[in-house]
Amino acid sequence: MRPRKKDFVRAISRSFSIQGSWNDRTMTGPGMAHALAPLLARIHEEDPAAFRRAVQRHSRAFNAHPYLAPVAIGALARLEFDGEDPDTLLRFRSALRAPLGALGDGIAWAGWRPFCGSAAAIGFVLGLDPLFAAAAFLLLYNAGHLALRVWGLRCGWRSGRSVASALKRAPLRRIERVLVPANQVLIGVLAALLVGQLPGTGHTVWWGGGAVIAALMGYFIPRHISAVAMASLLAACAVWLL
Repeated sequence: MRPRKKDFVRAISRSFSIQGSWNDRTMTGPGMAHALAPLLARIHEEDPAAFRRAVQRHSRAFNAHPYLAPVAIGALARLEFDGEDPDTLLRFRSALRAPLGALGDGIAWAGWRPFCGSAAAIGFVLGLDPLFAAAAFLLLYNAGHLALRVWGLRCGWRSGRSVASALKRAPLRRIERVLVPANQVLIGVLAALLVGQLPGTGHTVWWGGGAVIAALMGYFIPRHISAVAMASLLAACAVWLL
C-alpha cells in the first residue's frame, strides 16, 4: 500500500536519530531501518513477514551523510513500493553510500555550517547579544538542514531508481560552490571588523582593508580560498590581541 503523509513525517522525525545505534560493523544500518520502518510497515501492511524481511534487509551496513540519508530512505521505500527484488535493493542501497556521503560533507560541513557560524560571529562583533547570536546561528543552521532532510526524502521517493539523475539535476553542487567562497568573504569581513576595534585609524585601514582584500582573493582564486582567508583572520586576531 502507498505510504501516507504521516508515514513520511514519522520517517523524517526518525532520521534525526539515524546515528543513534552507530557501530563499526553496520554503521548507520540499524538507524536506516528504524527510519524506514513507518514506510515499510505501510507498504507491507498486508504481509507482516515481508515487512520483517525488509527491516532485516535495511539493517545491514550502510553509511552516508546524516542530512542526506533521507534521500536514501525515500528512494529505498519507493523501490520497496514498486516491488523490486531484494538483490536489486541491496545493490542500489550500496551504490548510494559514497555519493550521498561526499555531497553531504561538501554542502553541510564545508558550506552551510561554517557560513552560518561566520554570519553569527559577525552579528556578535557588531554588537548582537551573545545569546541572540547563538540563537541566530542555531535557527539559521537548523532551518537549512531540516529543509535539506525534507527535500531529500521527497526527492528520493519521487525519483526511486532515478535518484542519481535527480541529484545531478539538483542545485546542491551549485549551492556548495557559492557557499564555500561566500564563507571566506564573511571570514574576511569578520577579520576587518575585529581589527576595526583597534585604537588608531591606521590599524583599521591597513589591517582591516587587507583582511577584506585577502578574502576577496580567496573568492576569486578558489584553490587558495581556505588558506588565504583563514590566514587573514588569524593575522587580524593576532593584531587585535596585541
